[in-house]
Amino acid sequence: MTPRTRADRRRLMPSPRIVGGLLFGLLLAGLLWVLAGRLLAERDATWARIRQTGVWRVGMDPSFPPFETLDAATGQPVGFDVDLARAIAERWGVRVELVAVGFDQLVDAVAVHRVDSAVSALPVMEQRAREVAFSAPYFEAGIFLVAASGSTIGRPEDLAGKRIAVEWGSEGDAQARLLGRRLNGALRLALRETAADALAAVLAGDADAAVVDAISLALFDGPGRRLTAVGEPLRRDPYVILMPADAPRLRQAVNEALADLQADGTLARLRVRWLGD
Repeated sequence: MTPRTRADRRRLMPSPRIVGGLLFGLLLAGLLWVLAGRLLAERDATWARIRQTGVWRVGMDPSFPPFETLDAATGQPVGFDVDLARAIAERWGVRVELVAVGFDQLVDAVAVHRVDSAVSALPVMEQRAREVAFSAPYFEAGIFLVAASGSTIGRPEDLAGKRIAVEWGSEGDAQARLLGRRLNGALRLALRETAADALAAVLAGDADAAVVDAISLALFDGPGRRLTAVGEPLRRDPYVILMPADAPRLRQAVNEALADLQADGTLARLRVRWLGD
């Protein structure tokens, strides 16, 4: 068999025009694939229906004041989450339709599209992430170290030798015991029946600090509100809005609305209205 020469190899190679055409075709196909992927991601029947009907169906369990409860006079839902849902809908130019759903059924109601979203003091549930999507946080309800205003306690390390009030058996109790282990036991617990009792112990001088959740602190009716959260949460528990996993445009719209409400001070005003200053 006669060996192939360079000329033979060149004859087998496509012409530069053909190569250019192939490369352009591959580039165009890749671009179309990316655009198709984006269009597919933006196809959101839930968001399209909200825009078409002008109604956002929001699931809520009205049994958790001050976030959601039934007004004794009117029987209608009121609370932080009710006002939040209405503020978001107002930005979209649509109406909120509140749907009463039991707390244990809220995630399923969103996943099967019984409602468009759930706004009901809900935490992130990673185990359900394939069924529902989560918004950015709108409220931090985690566990905080609390001290009297003007206290020298500014960080957990300052608790060595101090007496810390907690609600016995609560998550605050558990977090305080973890702090105690970090400090090699140089921390004394003052066990109380409720989180409010633990906060009252700080005001009364029976404890140097307390470890409670953010909502208990916000709702505490202590005189003069002379207590303040110290530092970052010991354990985070952010509240989020739930949406179906196949509703990416709705999730984007919710997050954009939350960012706007944070920027213009609406979220801060809602916190003051329903949870105090």
